[in-house]
Amino acid sequence: EQYTSVAQPGEVLRKQQKWTKPLLIVFVAALAGVAVLVAHDRDWKAPAVRVRGHPEFTEEDATPANPPGESATATSPPAETDLSAASEWTAMHPDPAVLKWLDTSEVKPGGTTCGFLIAPLGTMGVHVESYPDVKVYVCIKFAKTQPAPKGTIFTHCGGPGSVSGCGVDWGQHAGDDYNHVGIDQRGLGRSLPTFATPNCTLPAGSDILGDDEDETQTRKLLRLVKARAHTCFNDPSFQLPAKNNKSGKDHFNFLQFSGTDEVAEDLDRFRKAIGARKLSLHGISYGSAIAMAYATKFRDHVDKFLLNSPVPPTLSMFQMAWDSAHGQQLQYDNFAAACDSAGAACPLSMAPGGTGNALALVMDKIRQMNIQIPLTTDQCKAFFFCTSPTSVSAVYLANLQLGFSQAGDREGFKQVVNEVYTQYQAAASGDIVKFESMIVKSGQEYVAAFIAAVNAAARPSQPSGPQAALPFFDENPDTNSKPTEEERVAGQPDYHVLINQGQVAQTCVMSQSTFDEASNENYFMSRWKEVKSTFPNFHLGKSVKLFTSWWSMTYSWPRLTPTTSAASPTTPGIIIGYIYDPNTPYSWAQQAHASFPLTSLVTSQASKHGMGFDEVDRDCLPILHKYLQEDVQPVDGDLCRAPRPVAWS
Repeated sequence: EQYTSVAQPGEVLRKQQKWTKPLLIVFVAALAGVAVLVAHDRDWKAPAVRVRGHPEFTEEDATPANPPGESATATSPPAETDLSAASEWTAMHPDPAVLKWLDTSEVKPGGTTCGFLIAPLGTMGVHVESYPDVKVYVCIKFAKTQPAPKGTIFTHCGGPGSVSGCGVDWGQHAGDDYNHVGIDQRGLGRSLPTFATPNCTLPAGSDILGDDEDETQTRKLLRLVKARAHTCFNDPSFQLPAKNNKSGKDHFNFLQFSGTDEVAEDLDRFRKAIGARKLSLHGISYGSAIAMAYATKFRDHVDKFLLNSPVPPTLSMFQMAWDSAHGQQLQYDNFAAACDSAGAACPLSMAPGGTGNALALVMDKIRQMNIQIPLTTDQCKAFFFCTSPTSVSAVYLANLQLGFSQAGDREGFKQVVNEVYTQYQAAASGDIVKFESMIVKSGQEYVAAFIAAVNAAARPSQPSGPQAALPFFDENPDTNSKPTEEERVAGQPDYHVLINQGQVAQTCVMSQSTFDEASNENYFMSRWKEVKSTFPNFHLGKSVKLFTSWWSMTYSWPRLTPTTSAASPTTPGIIIGYIYDPNTPYSWAQQAHASFPLTSLVTSQASKHGMGFDEVDRDCLPILHKYLQEDVQPVDGDLCRAPRPVAWS
C-alpha cells in the first residue's frame, strides 16, 4: 500500500501493525530454516561464478568455493598442487592447446623460459564463436622444486607499459618456492597484435611542453591527441577478421578487447593451462588494477594478494588525474618542509617565506627570461626531451631535475636544492646575467650526466657507437624465449620509440579501462585551470603536468570500455600505501582497502612510489617476506616508519 503525507498517524500505525506480525512470524521461520540447513549441511559451498553454458566453463569451475566469510589459511595445501589430482597440466607441462613454452630445454627446475598463450579475443556475448585468437607472451622462472611448494606468483610492474622481464625479475624476491610469472599484456612487448604502430604515436617531441603551465601549448597538445585518437582507433592492423560470420560480424576492433579486464581473463586462462587451483598476485601501481580485476572476477582462485602503491578500485580518469596532481603537491610540500625544519643547514630555508617561496621565485624568473639551454644536435637526439632541435626549455629541465632526483635519490635532491640556493641569491639580488649563466651551466651538466646514465643502463656490456645495436632486435621472435625488456623487444627494433612517442601504451590500455574522459577542449582547460590554481607546486608546473598527462590519455577516445569497480569481500592480502606517493596518492590505498576489507593496510611514511628493496623500505620488507613465505598477514594498520625525506646536518 502507498502511504502519503495526508494519511493520519493512527491509520499509518494500524496499517504497519497489520503487516508487522505476519512479517515477524515469517522472519523467525526463515531463521529457523537457516539453522536447520546449517546444522544438516556444514559443507555447503557457494556456487561457482560461471555456470554450464558459459563459453569459459570447465569442470574445474564446478569445484565448490569456500563458504562466505572463510578464506584460505596457512594450513591450506600449496596453491600449485591444489588441483594436482584433478588436472594433468602443470607449469612445466601446460595444456599445449593453450600455452607452449618456446624452448623445452629451459623447462626445468630453476630455469626461465617464455611462450605464447593463445586466447580468444573476447569471452562474452553473441559473438563467442566468431572471436579470432590473439597471442599473449608469458614468461616464467620455475621454482627450484617442482611442483612449486608455494605455487605461482604473478607480478605486474605497472605503467601501463611494463612487460614480462620486470614481472619475472621482481617476482624472484618472493623466494625460490614460487614459480615467478610476468606477461606482455595484450598490445605490448611481443604480444600480438601490438599497440606499437605509427598511427598511434604523436609527432616526435610534441608531448614535451616547454612549459606545462602554458595554456597555448596545452591546447595544441590536446588537438594532436584528439587527431591521434581517431587514427589509432581506426588503424587497419586492429581490425581483426572474425573466425566466421555466424553472428553477423565480419571483424572486431582489437582496441575494444585489450584493456585491464582482458588481462585478468588471460591470467585465468593461464592458470587453467598450468593446472593451478590458485594464483598469487602482486600488482605494482597500475599492475594493482589487474590484480584487483582478477580478484573481483575470480576471487576463488586467488592465493596471496599484494597491492603495492595501488591505483583506486574505481577507475575514474578525471579523479585519478586530480588526485595525482594533489599527490605531487603533497610530496613537494613534504620536501620543502624537510628543508625548512633543518634551518641554516639547508640554506634555501633562510629565504623570506622559506623553501617554497624561494623555489617559486627561481621558477618565475626562468619563465620571465624564457631561458633555453643550448645543446648539440647529438645531445638532443640522445636526451629525448629537447623542446627544439638544439635546445631544451630551462623550465622543463628544472621540472626534470627536481622531479627525478626527489623520487629515488635523496642525496641528489639535497645537491639540487643547495644549488638552487645560489641561483636564488642571484635572482633575488637582480644579477640577471649571473642567474642565466648558472641556469645554463646547471642544465648542460644535468643533460650530460643523464645521457651517460642512460647509455650505461641500456648497454652495460656493449661497445659504444653505431655498432652497439641491441642484439634482441635481430632475434627471431618465433624462437627467442627470453623475457621482454621495455627497451628490447625481439624482432621490433622501433618498439621503444613507437610505444613511448605519445603515451601509446597508457592511451590504449586506459581508454579500455576507465571512464570520465573529456572530449571538449574548453571543458578540459577549465578543469586544468582549477588544478593550476589549487596546486601551485612552487610554480614548477609538475602538478598540472601530471594532471594533463593523466586526463589526456583518454581525451576524445572514440569508444571507452571501462572496467567495473573492483571489490571482493572474501579476499585477504596486503595493501602497501605511501603517505607521500607522487604517482599513486595514499588515498587510493585507503580506497582499495575499503573495497577489499579482509586485506591489511600497511602504511609507509616514506616519500616514494612502490615498495622496492632500498634502505627506506627496511621496516616494511620483513612484513612482506613473512606474508609471502609464512602466510602471515600483518595486523591491519601496521606503520612502517621512515625518516624525513631529506636530512641536513
